[in-house]
Amino acid sequence: MGLQNLMNGLLLIYFLFMVIVTPLFDCQSCLPSNLFPDVLIDMNTWYANEHGDYLSIEKPHFFVGLIWLELVVMWPLCIANFYGIFASKSWVKKTCLIYGVSTATSMVAIL
Repeated sequence: MGLQNLMNGLLLIYFLFMVIVTPLFDCQSCLPSNLFPDVLIDMNTWYANEHGDYLSIEKPHFFVGLIWLELVVMWPLCIANFYGIFASKSWVKKTCLIYGVSTATSMVAIL
């Protein structure tokens, strides 16, 4: 039980992070910039320039499609997984598996 509680704690932190980061930073690639505060736009631009993230700079069509997939499918799964782990729901293993498969599929397209 100790290892499972440790993993649940780590996943809880990860899903909380993703619930916050996805709408604030990732969605800047597919939504108009006037929807975001200047501070967030500056942070995203700084990151893209500092680390040479050409996908965030050039915004190719496949990358924008992946961001929409993340916004429409994966972000609600993050919210569900966060709630499921926090409330110890029995279905959380299935939603985590769905999230993992979707993430792996997206990473194959990017890498």
